[in-house]
Amino acid sequence: MKRFTFSLLALLLLGACAQYYYTPAGTQPGQTEAVYTRGLPGLRSQQYGADLTAGLSAKGENDLALQVYLYNDSDSAYTFYPEDVRVSGYDAFGHMQPLRVFEASEYKKWKRNRDILIGTAVVVGTVALILVISELSKDNNKKSSRNNNAQNHNEWANFYYYDPIGWIDFSFHIAYAAGTHGAPPPQSEPRIPEDGLLRAHTIYPGEAIQGIIKVRGKSNFMERLLVEMPVNGAYHKFAFDNRQRAR
Repeated sequence: MKRFTFSLLALLLLGACAQYYYTPAGTQPGQTEAVYTRGLPGLRSQQYGADLTAGLSAKGENDLALQVYLYNDSDSAYTFYPEDVRVSGYDAFGHMQPLRVFEASEYKKWKRNRDILIGTAVVVGTVALILVISELSKDNNKKSSRNNNAQNHNEWANFYYYDPIGWIDFSFHIAYAAGTHGAPPPQSEPRIPEDGLLRAHTIYPGEAIQGIIKVRGKSNFMERLLVEMPVNGAYHKFAFDNRQRAR
């Protein structure tokens, strides 16, 4: 019975951390084209020397990752500021709600605090579950129960592990092999932050950066998502909807 109960809880936790992706909306607010990488969709926009590709994924319901690939196709350097990115969510009636866009250090602090709360809840829940099972099975071996508690906590904690890069890769070698219009930019591998989180970065001609910007979703305002990204004096706008579970 213990094994069955633990397996059931593990499945529930895995479901809460399911991976999703959003597809490009049928109507876009700007000139964009669809690109695909490993079968997952994104949108590409080219304005004022900025060649920008973006995709939107989610871990669970509201943990959003805006995947960004930005190539400087101009003859001068400019700086990209992730904190200036805006993301708006819309409900089924078209009402808009601004979503929280995290700066990299802000997100790491927020996630650390959240992980502490999750870890505490898992420990408390596991201890309570073991006590109930112990009572039902008349198992008086408290030492064994504690060991099982610690083991299962370590296993369940891994379900909340966050891969900073995510699983949509819009790098030069993948996104531009999707049959897009226009030739691939003549550059090598993009610069990727060690933790995957984009920060303010000056991009020189022929260079590219790639990473993610974390966004916190809001219940009831996830029917459609509008992303606005200012780069080199112009706003690149992308609309996403129709959340799909990744397979």
